[in-house]
Amino acid sequence: METDRVTRNERPVLLLLCILFLTTRLPGLLTLPLFNDEAIYLYRAQQFPAQLEFTVHDGKLIHELLLAALARLPWDPLLTGRILSVLCGWLTVVGLWLSGRIIGDRTAGLFAGLLYILSPLAIIHDRLAIPDAMLGSIAGFLLAASLRLTLLPQPNRWHAAGVGALGALATLVKLPGLFLFALPALIIVTSAATPERRHQQWALLRTVLIMTLLAPASFAPFNYGGAENHKVGVFNLALQIERLTDNVRQIGEWLALTLPLPTLALIGLGLSQRPTRRLLLTLVAAACVFCIALATIGSVLYPRYSLPVWPILLLAAGLGVSQSLRSSSIVRCAGIIMASIPMVWGFVFNLQYVKDPADVWLSAVDRRQYIESWSAGYNLPDIYTALRAIALEKGDIVVINPVHERVVHIGPKIYLRNEQRISFADIDFRGTDAQVLMRNIAASRPVFLTLDTQEVIAFDIERRFSELKRIREWRNPHSDMAFYLYVWSP
Repeated sequence: METDRVTRNERPVLLLLCILFLTTRLPGLLTLPLFNDEAIYLYRAQQFPAQLEFTVHDGKLIHELLLAALARLPWDPLLTGRILSVLCGWLTVVGLWLSGRIIGDRTAGLFAGLLYILSPLAIIHDRLAIPDAMLGSIAGFLLAASLRLTLLPQPNRWHAAGVGALGALATLVKLPGLFLFALPALIIVTSAATPERRHQQWALLRTVLIMTLLAPASFAPFNYGGAENHKVGVFNLALQIERLTDNVRQIGEWLALTLPLPTLALIGLGLSQRPTRRLLLTLVAAACVFCIALATIGSVLYPRYSLPVWPILLLAAGLGVSQSLRSSSIVRCAGIIMASIPMVWGFVFNLQYVKDPADVWLSAVDRRQYIESWSAGYNLPDIYTALRAIALEKGDIVVINPVHERVVHIGPKIYLRNEQRISFADIDFRGTDAQVLMRNIAASRPVFLTLDTQEVIAFDIERRFSELKRIREWRNPHSDMAFYLYVWSP
């Protein structure tokens, strides 16, 4: 009965956390335009199972399978995809709360959840239909399950298999989730144990690692994640050794910028307290292993790749807050101030994001990909409207796309797929027969093309294809990038 009473008392706290989370995620859910990676996943989801091979090769199986299920709903596909990510972010908060409850420090779980809710990196990526928020939620529950495994009076291999299954699930959400193996491994190895129980710990660890590796090993014959080879630099060892220092520096800068200094100071505050030192060192070490693994093999890195370590580091920060509240008045005051600063900053960041994502502080690479470059889908709804109007006027039309996965091509395929008068065809503009192929199609139906500035230059469109006439132009409001509409007019 005591446990039931405590659970009832905790429900309002969890409910308030959930309400706060939803109030920071649902407003402005569609403020940022369609991002290129979102477009790729949503298009493959609509085409499921025809695109399953590409889904497997991309190494993001679970996320795309769930998007495929949601694609059957009669809603805006971008909205449903982003709601899925909001749900995953909410699960991360629940995982952090559970982690605090498992270790008997509900204050730590509460503050970890608050810090996540008001973390700028999470505020952005919980609103994008990409798998990073989902991987973060798996990391949150893997953290809770790993802590519970070491605190069970009589853990057995079934318990360890459950933890390993979460690790396997992480790799099926996104292949770098494999690097989360360090979290349960380090928690098991560093947990206090009698000599008699140490042998059992190693047996549990073996079970966890075997289960974790089972998923990537099972899908390896299908080239799971093989499409990500261009992001892996380990195949060129000499070059990757040169890159390692730059990658470590880059990840360190992103962590320092997206995980504010006061939050890192909270971790330091927890390390100064003996009761939490062992666990904090374990959490920090697990986060470091994940980041170093990314830096070691990665040739293309983005800040969102570090999102899976957020639950780990924020629980560490929550422990720092909890310990400070049990210390002297000076330490307690310092802890409250250090916890308040990132929360206030996150609150302001969220308000600015809802108003206009282009006005918030972003790392240079995130600003480029989400706001300024060809991968940002500003003005795409205007392109859909223009193509519908043309089809209504001219009858059946064909929209030609280069064989490149760029948002200016994929967006119309997603949103105009049910338009009876509009069909799509892919032509490799690098081929010498591109002009002939377009001419053949144009012999029966009007032909139109949507291109971005980089493609116009790269394919030398206006010199190589003199029959193409530019009829519309939409400029990105935050850069010199533009989208163009061409018509084949001999």
